[in-house]
Amino acid sequence: MFESTFSSVLKRMLDAVPNELDKRQGSIIYNALAPAAAEVAQAYIALGIFKTQTHLGTAVGGYLDDRAMDFSIPRMAASPAFRIARTLDTNSKPFDAPAGSRFSVPESSVTYILREHAGAGVCILECEQQGVIGNAYTGLLLPIFPVSNLGRAEITGTHIPGQDAETDEAYRSRVIERLRQKAFGGNVADYKRFVGEIDGVGDLKVFPAWQGGGTVLISVVDAEYNPITPDFARVIKNAVDPEDDTGNGVGIAPIGHRVTVTTPERYPVDIRFAAVLDNVTAGQIQTFAEESIAEYFLGLREGWGDTPSVWIYASRIIEAVLRVPRVVSVSGLTLNGGAGDINLSDTSARQYLPFVGSVTING
Repeated sequence: MFESTFSSVLKRMLDAVPNELDKRQGSIIYNALAPAAAEVAQAYIALGIFKTQTHLGTAVGGYLDDRAMDFSIPRMAASPAFRIARTLDTNSKPFDAPAGSRFSVPESSVTYILREHAGAGVCILECEQQGVIGNAYTGLLLPIFPVSNLGRAEITGTHIPGQDAETDEAYRSRVIERLRQKAFGGNVADYKRFVGEIDGVGDLKVFPAWQGGGTVLISVVDAEYNPITPDFARVIKNAVDPEDDTGNGVGIAPIGHRVTVTTPERYPVDIRFAAVLDNVTAGQIQTFAEESIAEYFLGLREGWGDTPSVWIYASRIIEAVLRVPRVVSVSGLTLNGGAGDINLSDTSARQYLPFVGSVTING
């Protein structure tokens, strides 16, 4: 393949001109060919971009959306968090604030709007910002506009977690996986496809026939790869196989399938090790070590749905600690008191999601 830079294109064009003619820079022939060579080089650049953006494996942004829509698979858009809140009147009794009341998080730009009531003094708030930003806060809220008789408002839990718009890499992986796996009539691929596209679902595992034919167990984590709340589990259950009409094909589950929705248990791992440090104390690197280890554990949770078991490797934790500046070496690492790796194997009876517990550094 020949080069397509301006200089290489111009050289090829000048080489095609007889040598007895003046081809030096500034000559009539040179000045006539140079602008054409620049346009040809630009055309080659555009052609290279076009080639890159027309393949599913390399396209990005809107071009990736276009390629995926050839298979009718849209990108998952950002969705707002729906949070559970409690409201009390000035006498500390349950109080139903009017629908449409707006609240803000102290010292933050995050705001919520009251969408519906779910019981005396309990309501559902929708975050006015899209994405996971609305998931994190729990605590007191401030009314943006005065609400008569309102004494206290606070977020107590999550109804449906918000999620960010799907990244290019996550979108590409999902499209490729969808094309590889053929979903049909309520098979595992079918459940992973439809349940995985419910707003707030980050990943899932499907356990077919876990209590006999027609029974399906779905274990779900949220968009931030945390265990889901019981309230969100009910939302998923009602979308897949409503409790009051189970097995009748009212949701997305086929007729005859009785679906149970659960979530993995948090499995904390206490980590202890000795470290040789370069002119710093263990306390000075504590936060950095915890963050580096937590990044490794997040990667484990992000891959949870693609494997029957999760291995927590001591060597990978040592590697994470060694990435912290001023850490010279690590020795004597233990996980939950043991010196070996940990294997979290999921079954229909129990599923596990690894989290960092305590991190103790002997410097």
